[in-house]
Formats: sequence, structure tokens, C-alpha cells
Amino acid sequence: MNKDNWFQVLELKVSESSQAQIARELGVSPTMLNQVLLNKYKGNIDTIKNRVEGRYLRHNVQCPVAGQISVDTCKDNQERPFSSTNPQRVRLYRACRGGCPHSQLKQSAVTQRIDVQSATDSRYNVEEQLAFCRRLAQGDQLQHIELLERELQKVANRLNSALWDNKWKGK
Repeated sequence: MNKDNWFQVLELKVSESSQAQIARELGVSPTMLNQVLLNKYKGNIDTIKNRVEGRYLRHNVQCPVAGQISVDTCKDNQERPFSSTNPQRVRLYRACRGGCPHSQLKQSAVTQRIDVQSATDSRYNVEEQLAFCRRLAQGDQLQHIELLERELQKVANRLNSALWDNKWKGK
């Protein structure tokens, strides 16, 4: 394991406090934290990496359901079991398994296309949309082309709508 930025921040936080305190803040066991710091942890360190990046480095993603959230909150939402007690939890469960570009889970839910653009942000993020299409196609080139054609049609419709609004609102 090389000493990435998140690892340096983790070491700094532990030096300023204690391993037990930082483990509590990150929601991991003190044993896990100790093993990660000593480069002896045999499991997947993505959990602690995401928690450090989300909590201390303020890395965020645009969730199609919850808006701007930290990467550790995103990962926590992916790991939550299904619960129908809260409509937001149902939407998060379906989004995480239905093709969200930030999800590390295999797509298992049959859902409508998820719009990853926030309602207040009118900018188009081509990288996220291309990643979404690739993920949804799952290696099938014909499916990928079809998804890209649909996406291009949506972009064209959005552009035409903006041009139309600009033309008539300007007069």
C-alpha cells in the first residue's frame, strides 16, 4: 500500500488524537484502524479509505436521490439492506442497484434511467453520463451504442429547448 493522500491524512489525525477516537469517528474498529496504519490489514481498505476521504478530505459525489453527499455516505447507502419503512431509503436502494455511476454494486434492480444531474445544476456532466452508459451496457457494444444514441437525443432536445427559450424570451 503506498502512502496516498488519504493515508497521510489518517496518520495526521491519529497523531493529533488517538486511534480509538479516530476509529469511533470513522465507524470502524480500533483493530482495523491499527492494522491499516501498520500496513498489515488483509481485507479491503476501500471502506476506511472512503470514510477518510468523505469525513476529512470532503470528497463528495452527486447522488441522484440525495444530492451532494460525501463518498463515505454514498458507500454506506450502498451497503444498507432494503427497508420499505422510508421512501427515501427505497429510492436510495434502487438507485444504488439500478445503474448509479457512483455505485460499486452490480446492477440488480430493473429501474428507469437515473438522472445524475441535480435539479439546481443545469450543467451537463458528459463524463458521468458516459460512465453511466458504459455501466448500463455491461460490455455489450450494441446496447452501448443504443444508450449513447438515446443520450445524444436527450442532449439535442435539451439544447433545442434552451435555444428556443433563448429565442423567445429575448424578444
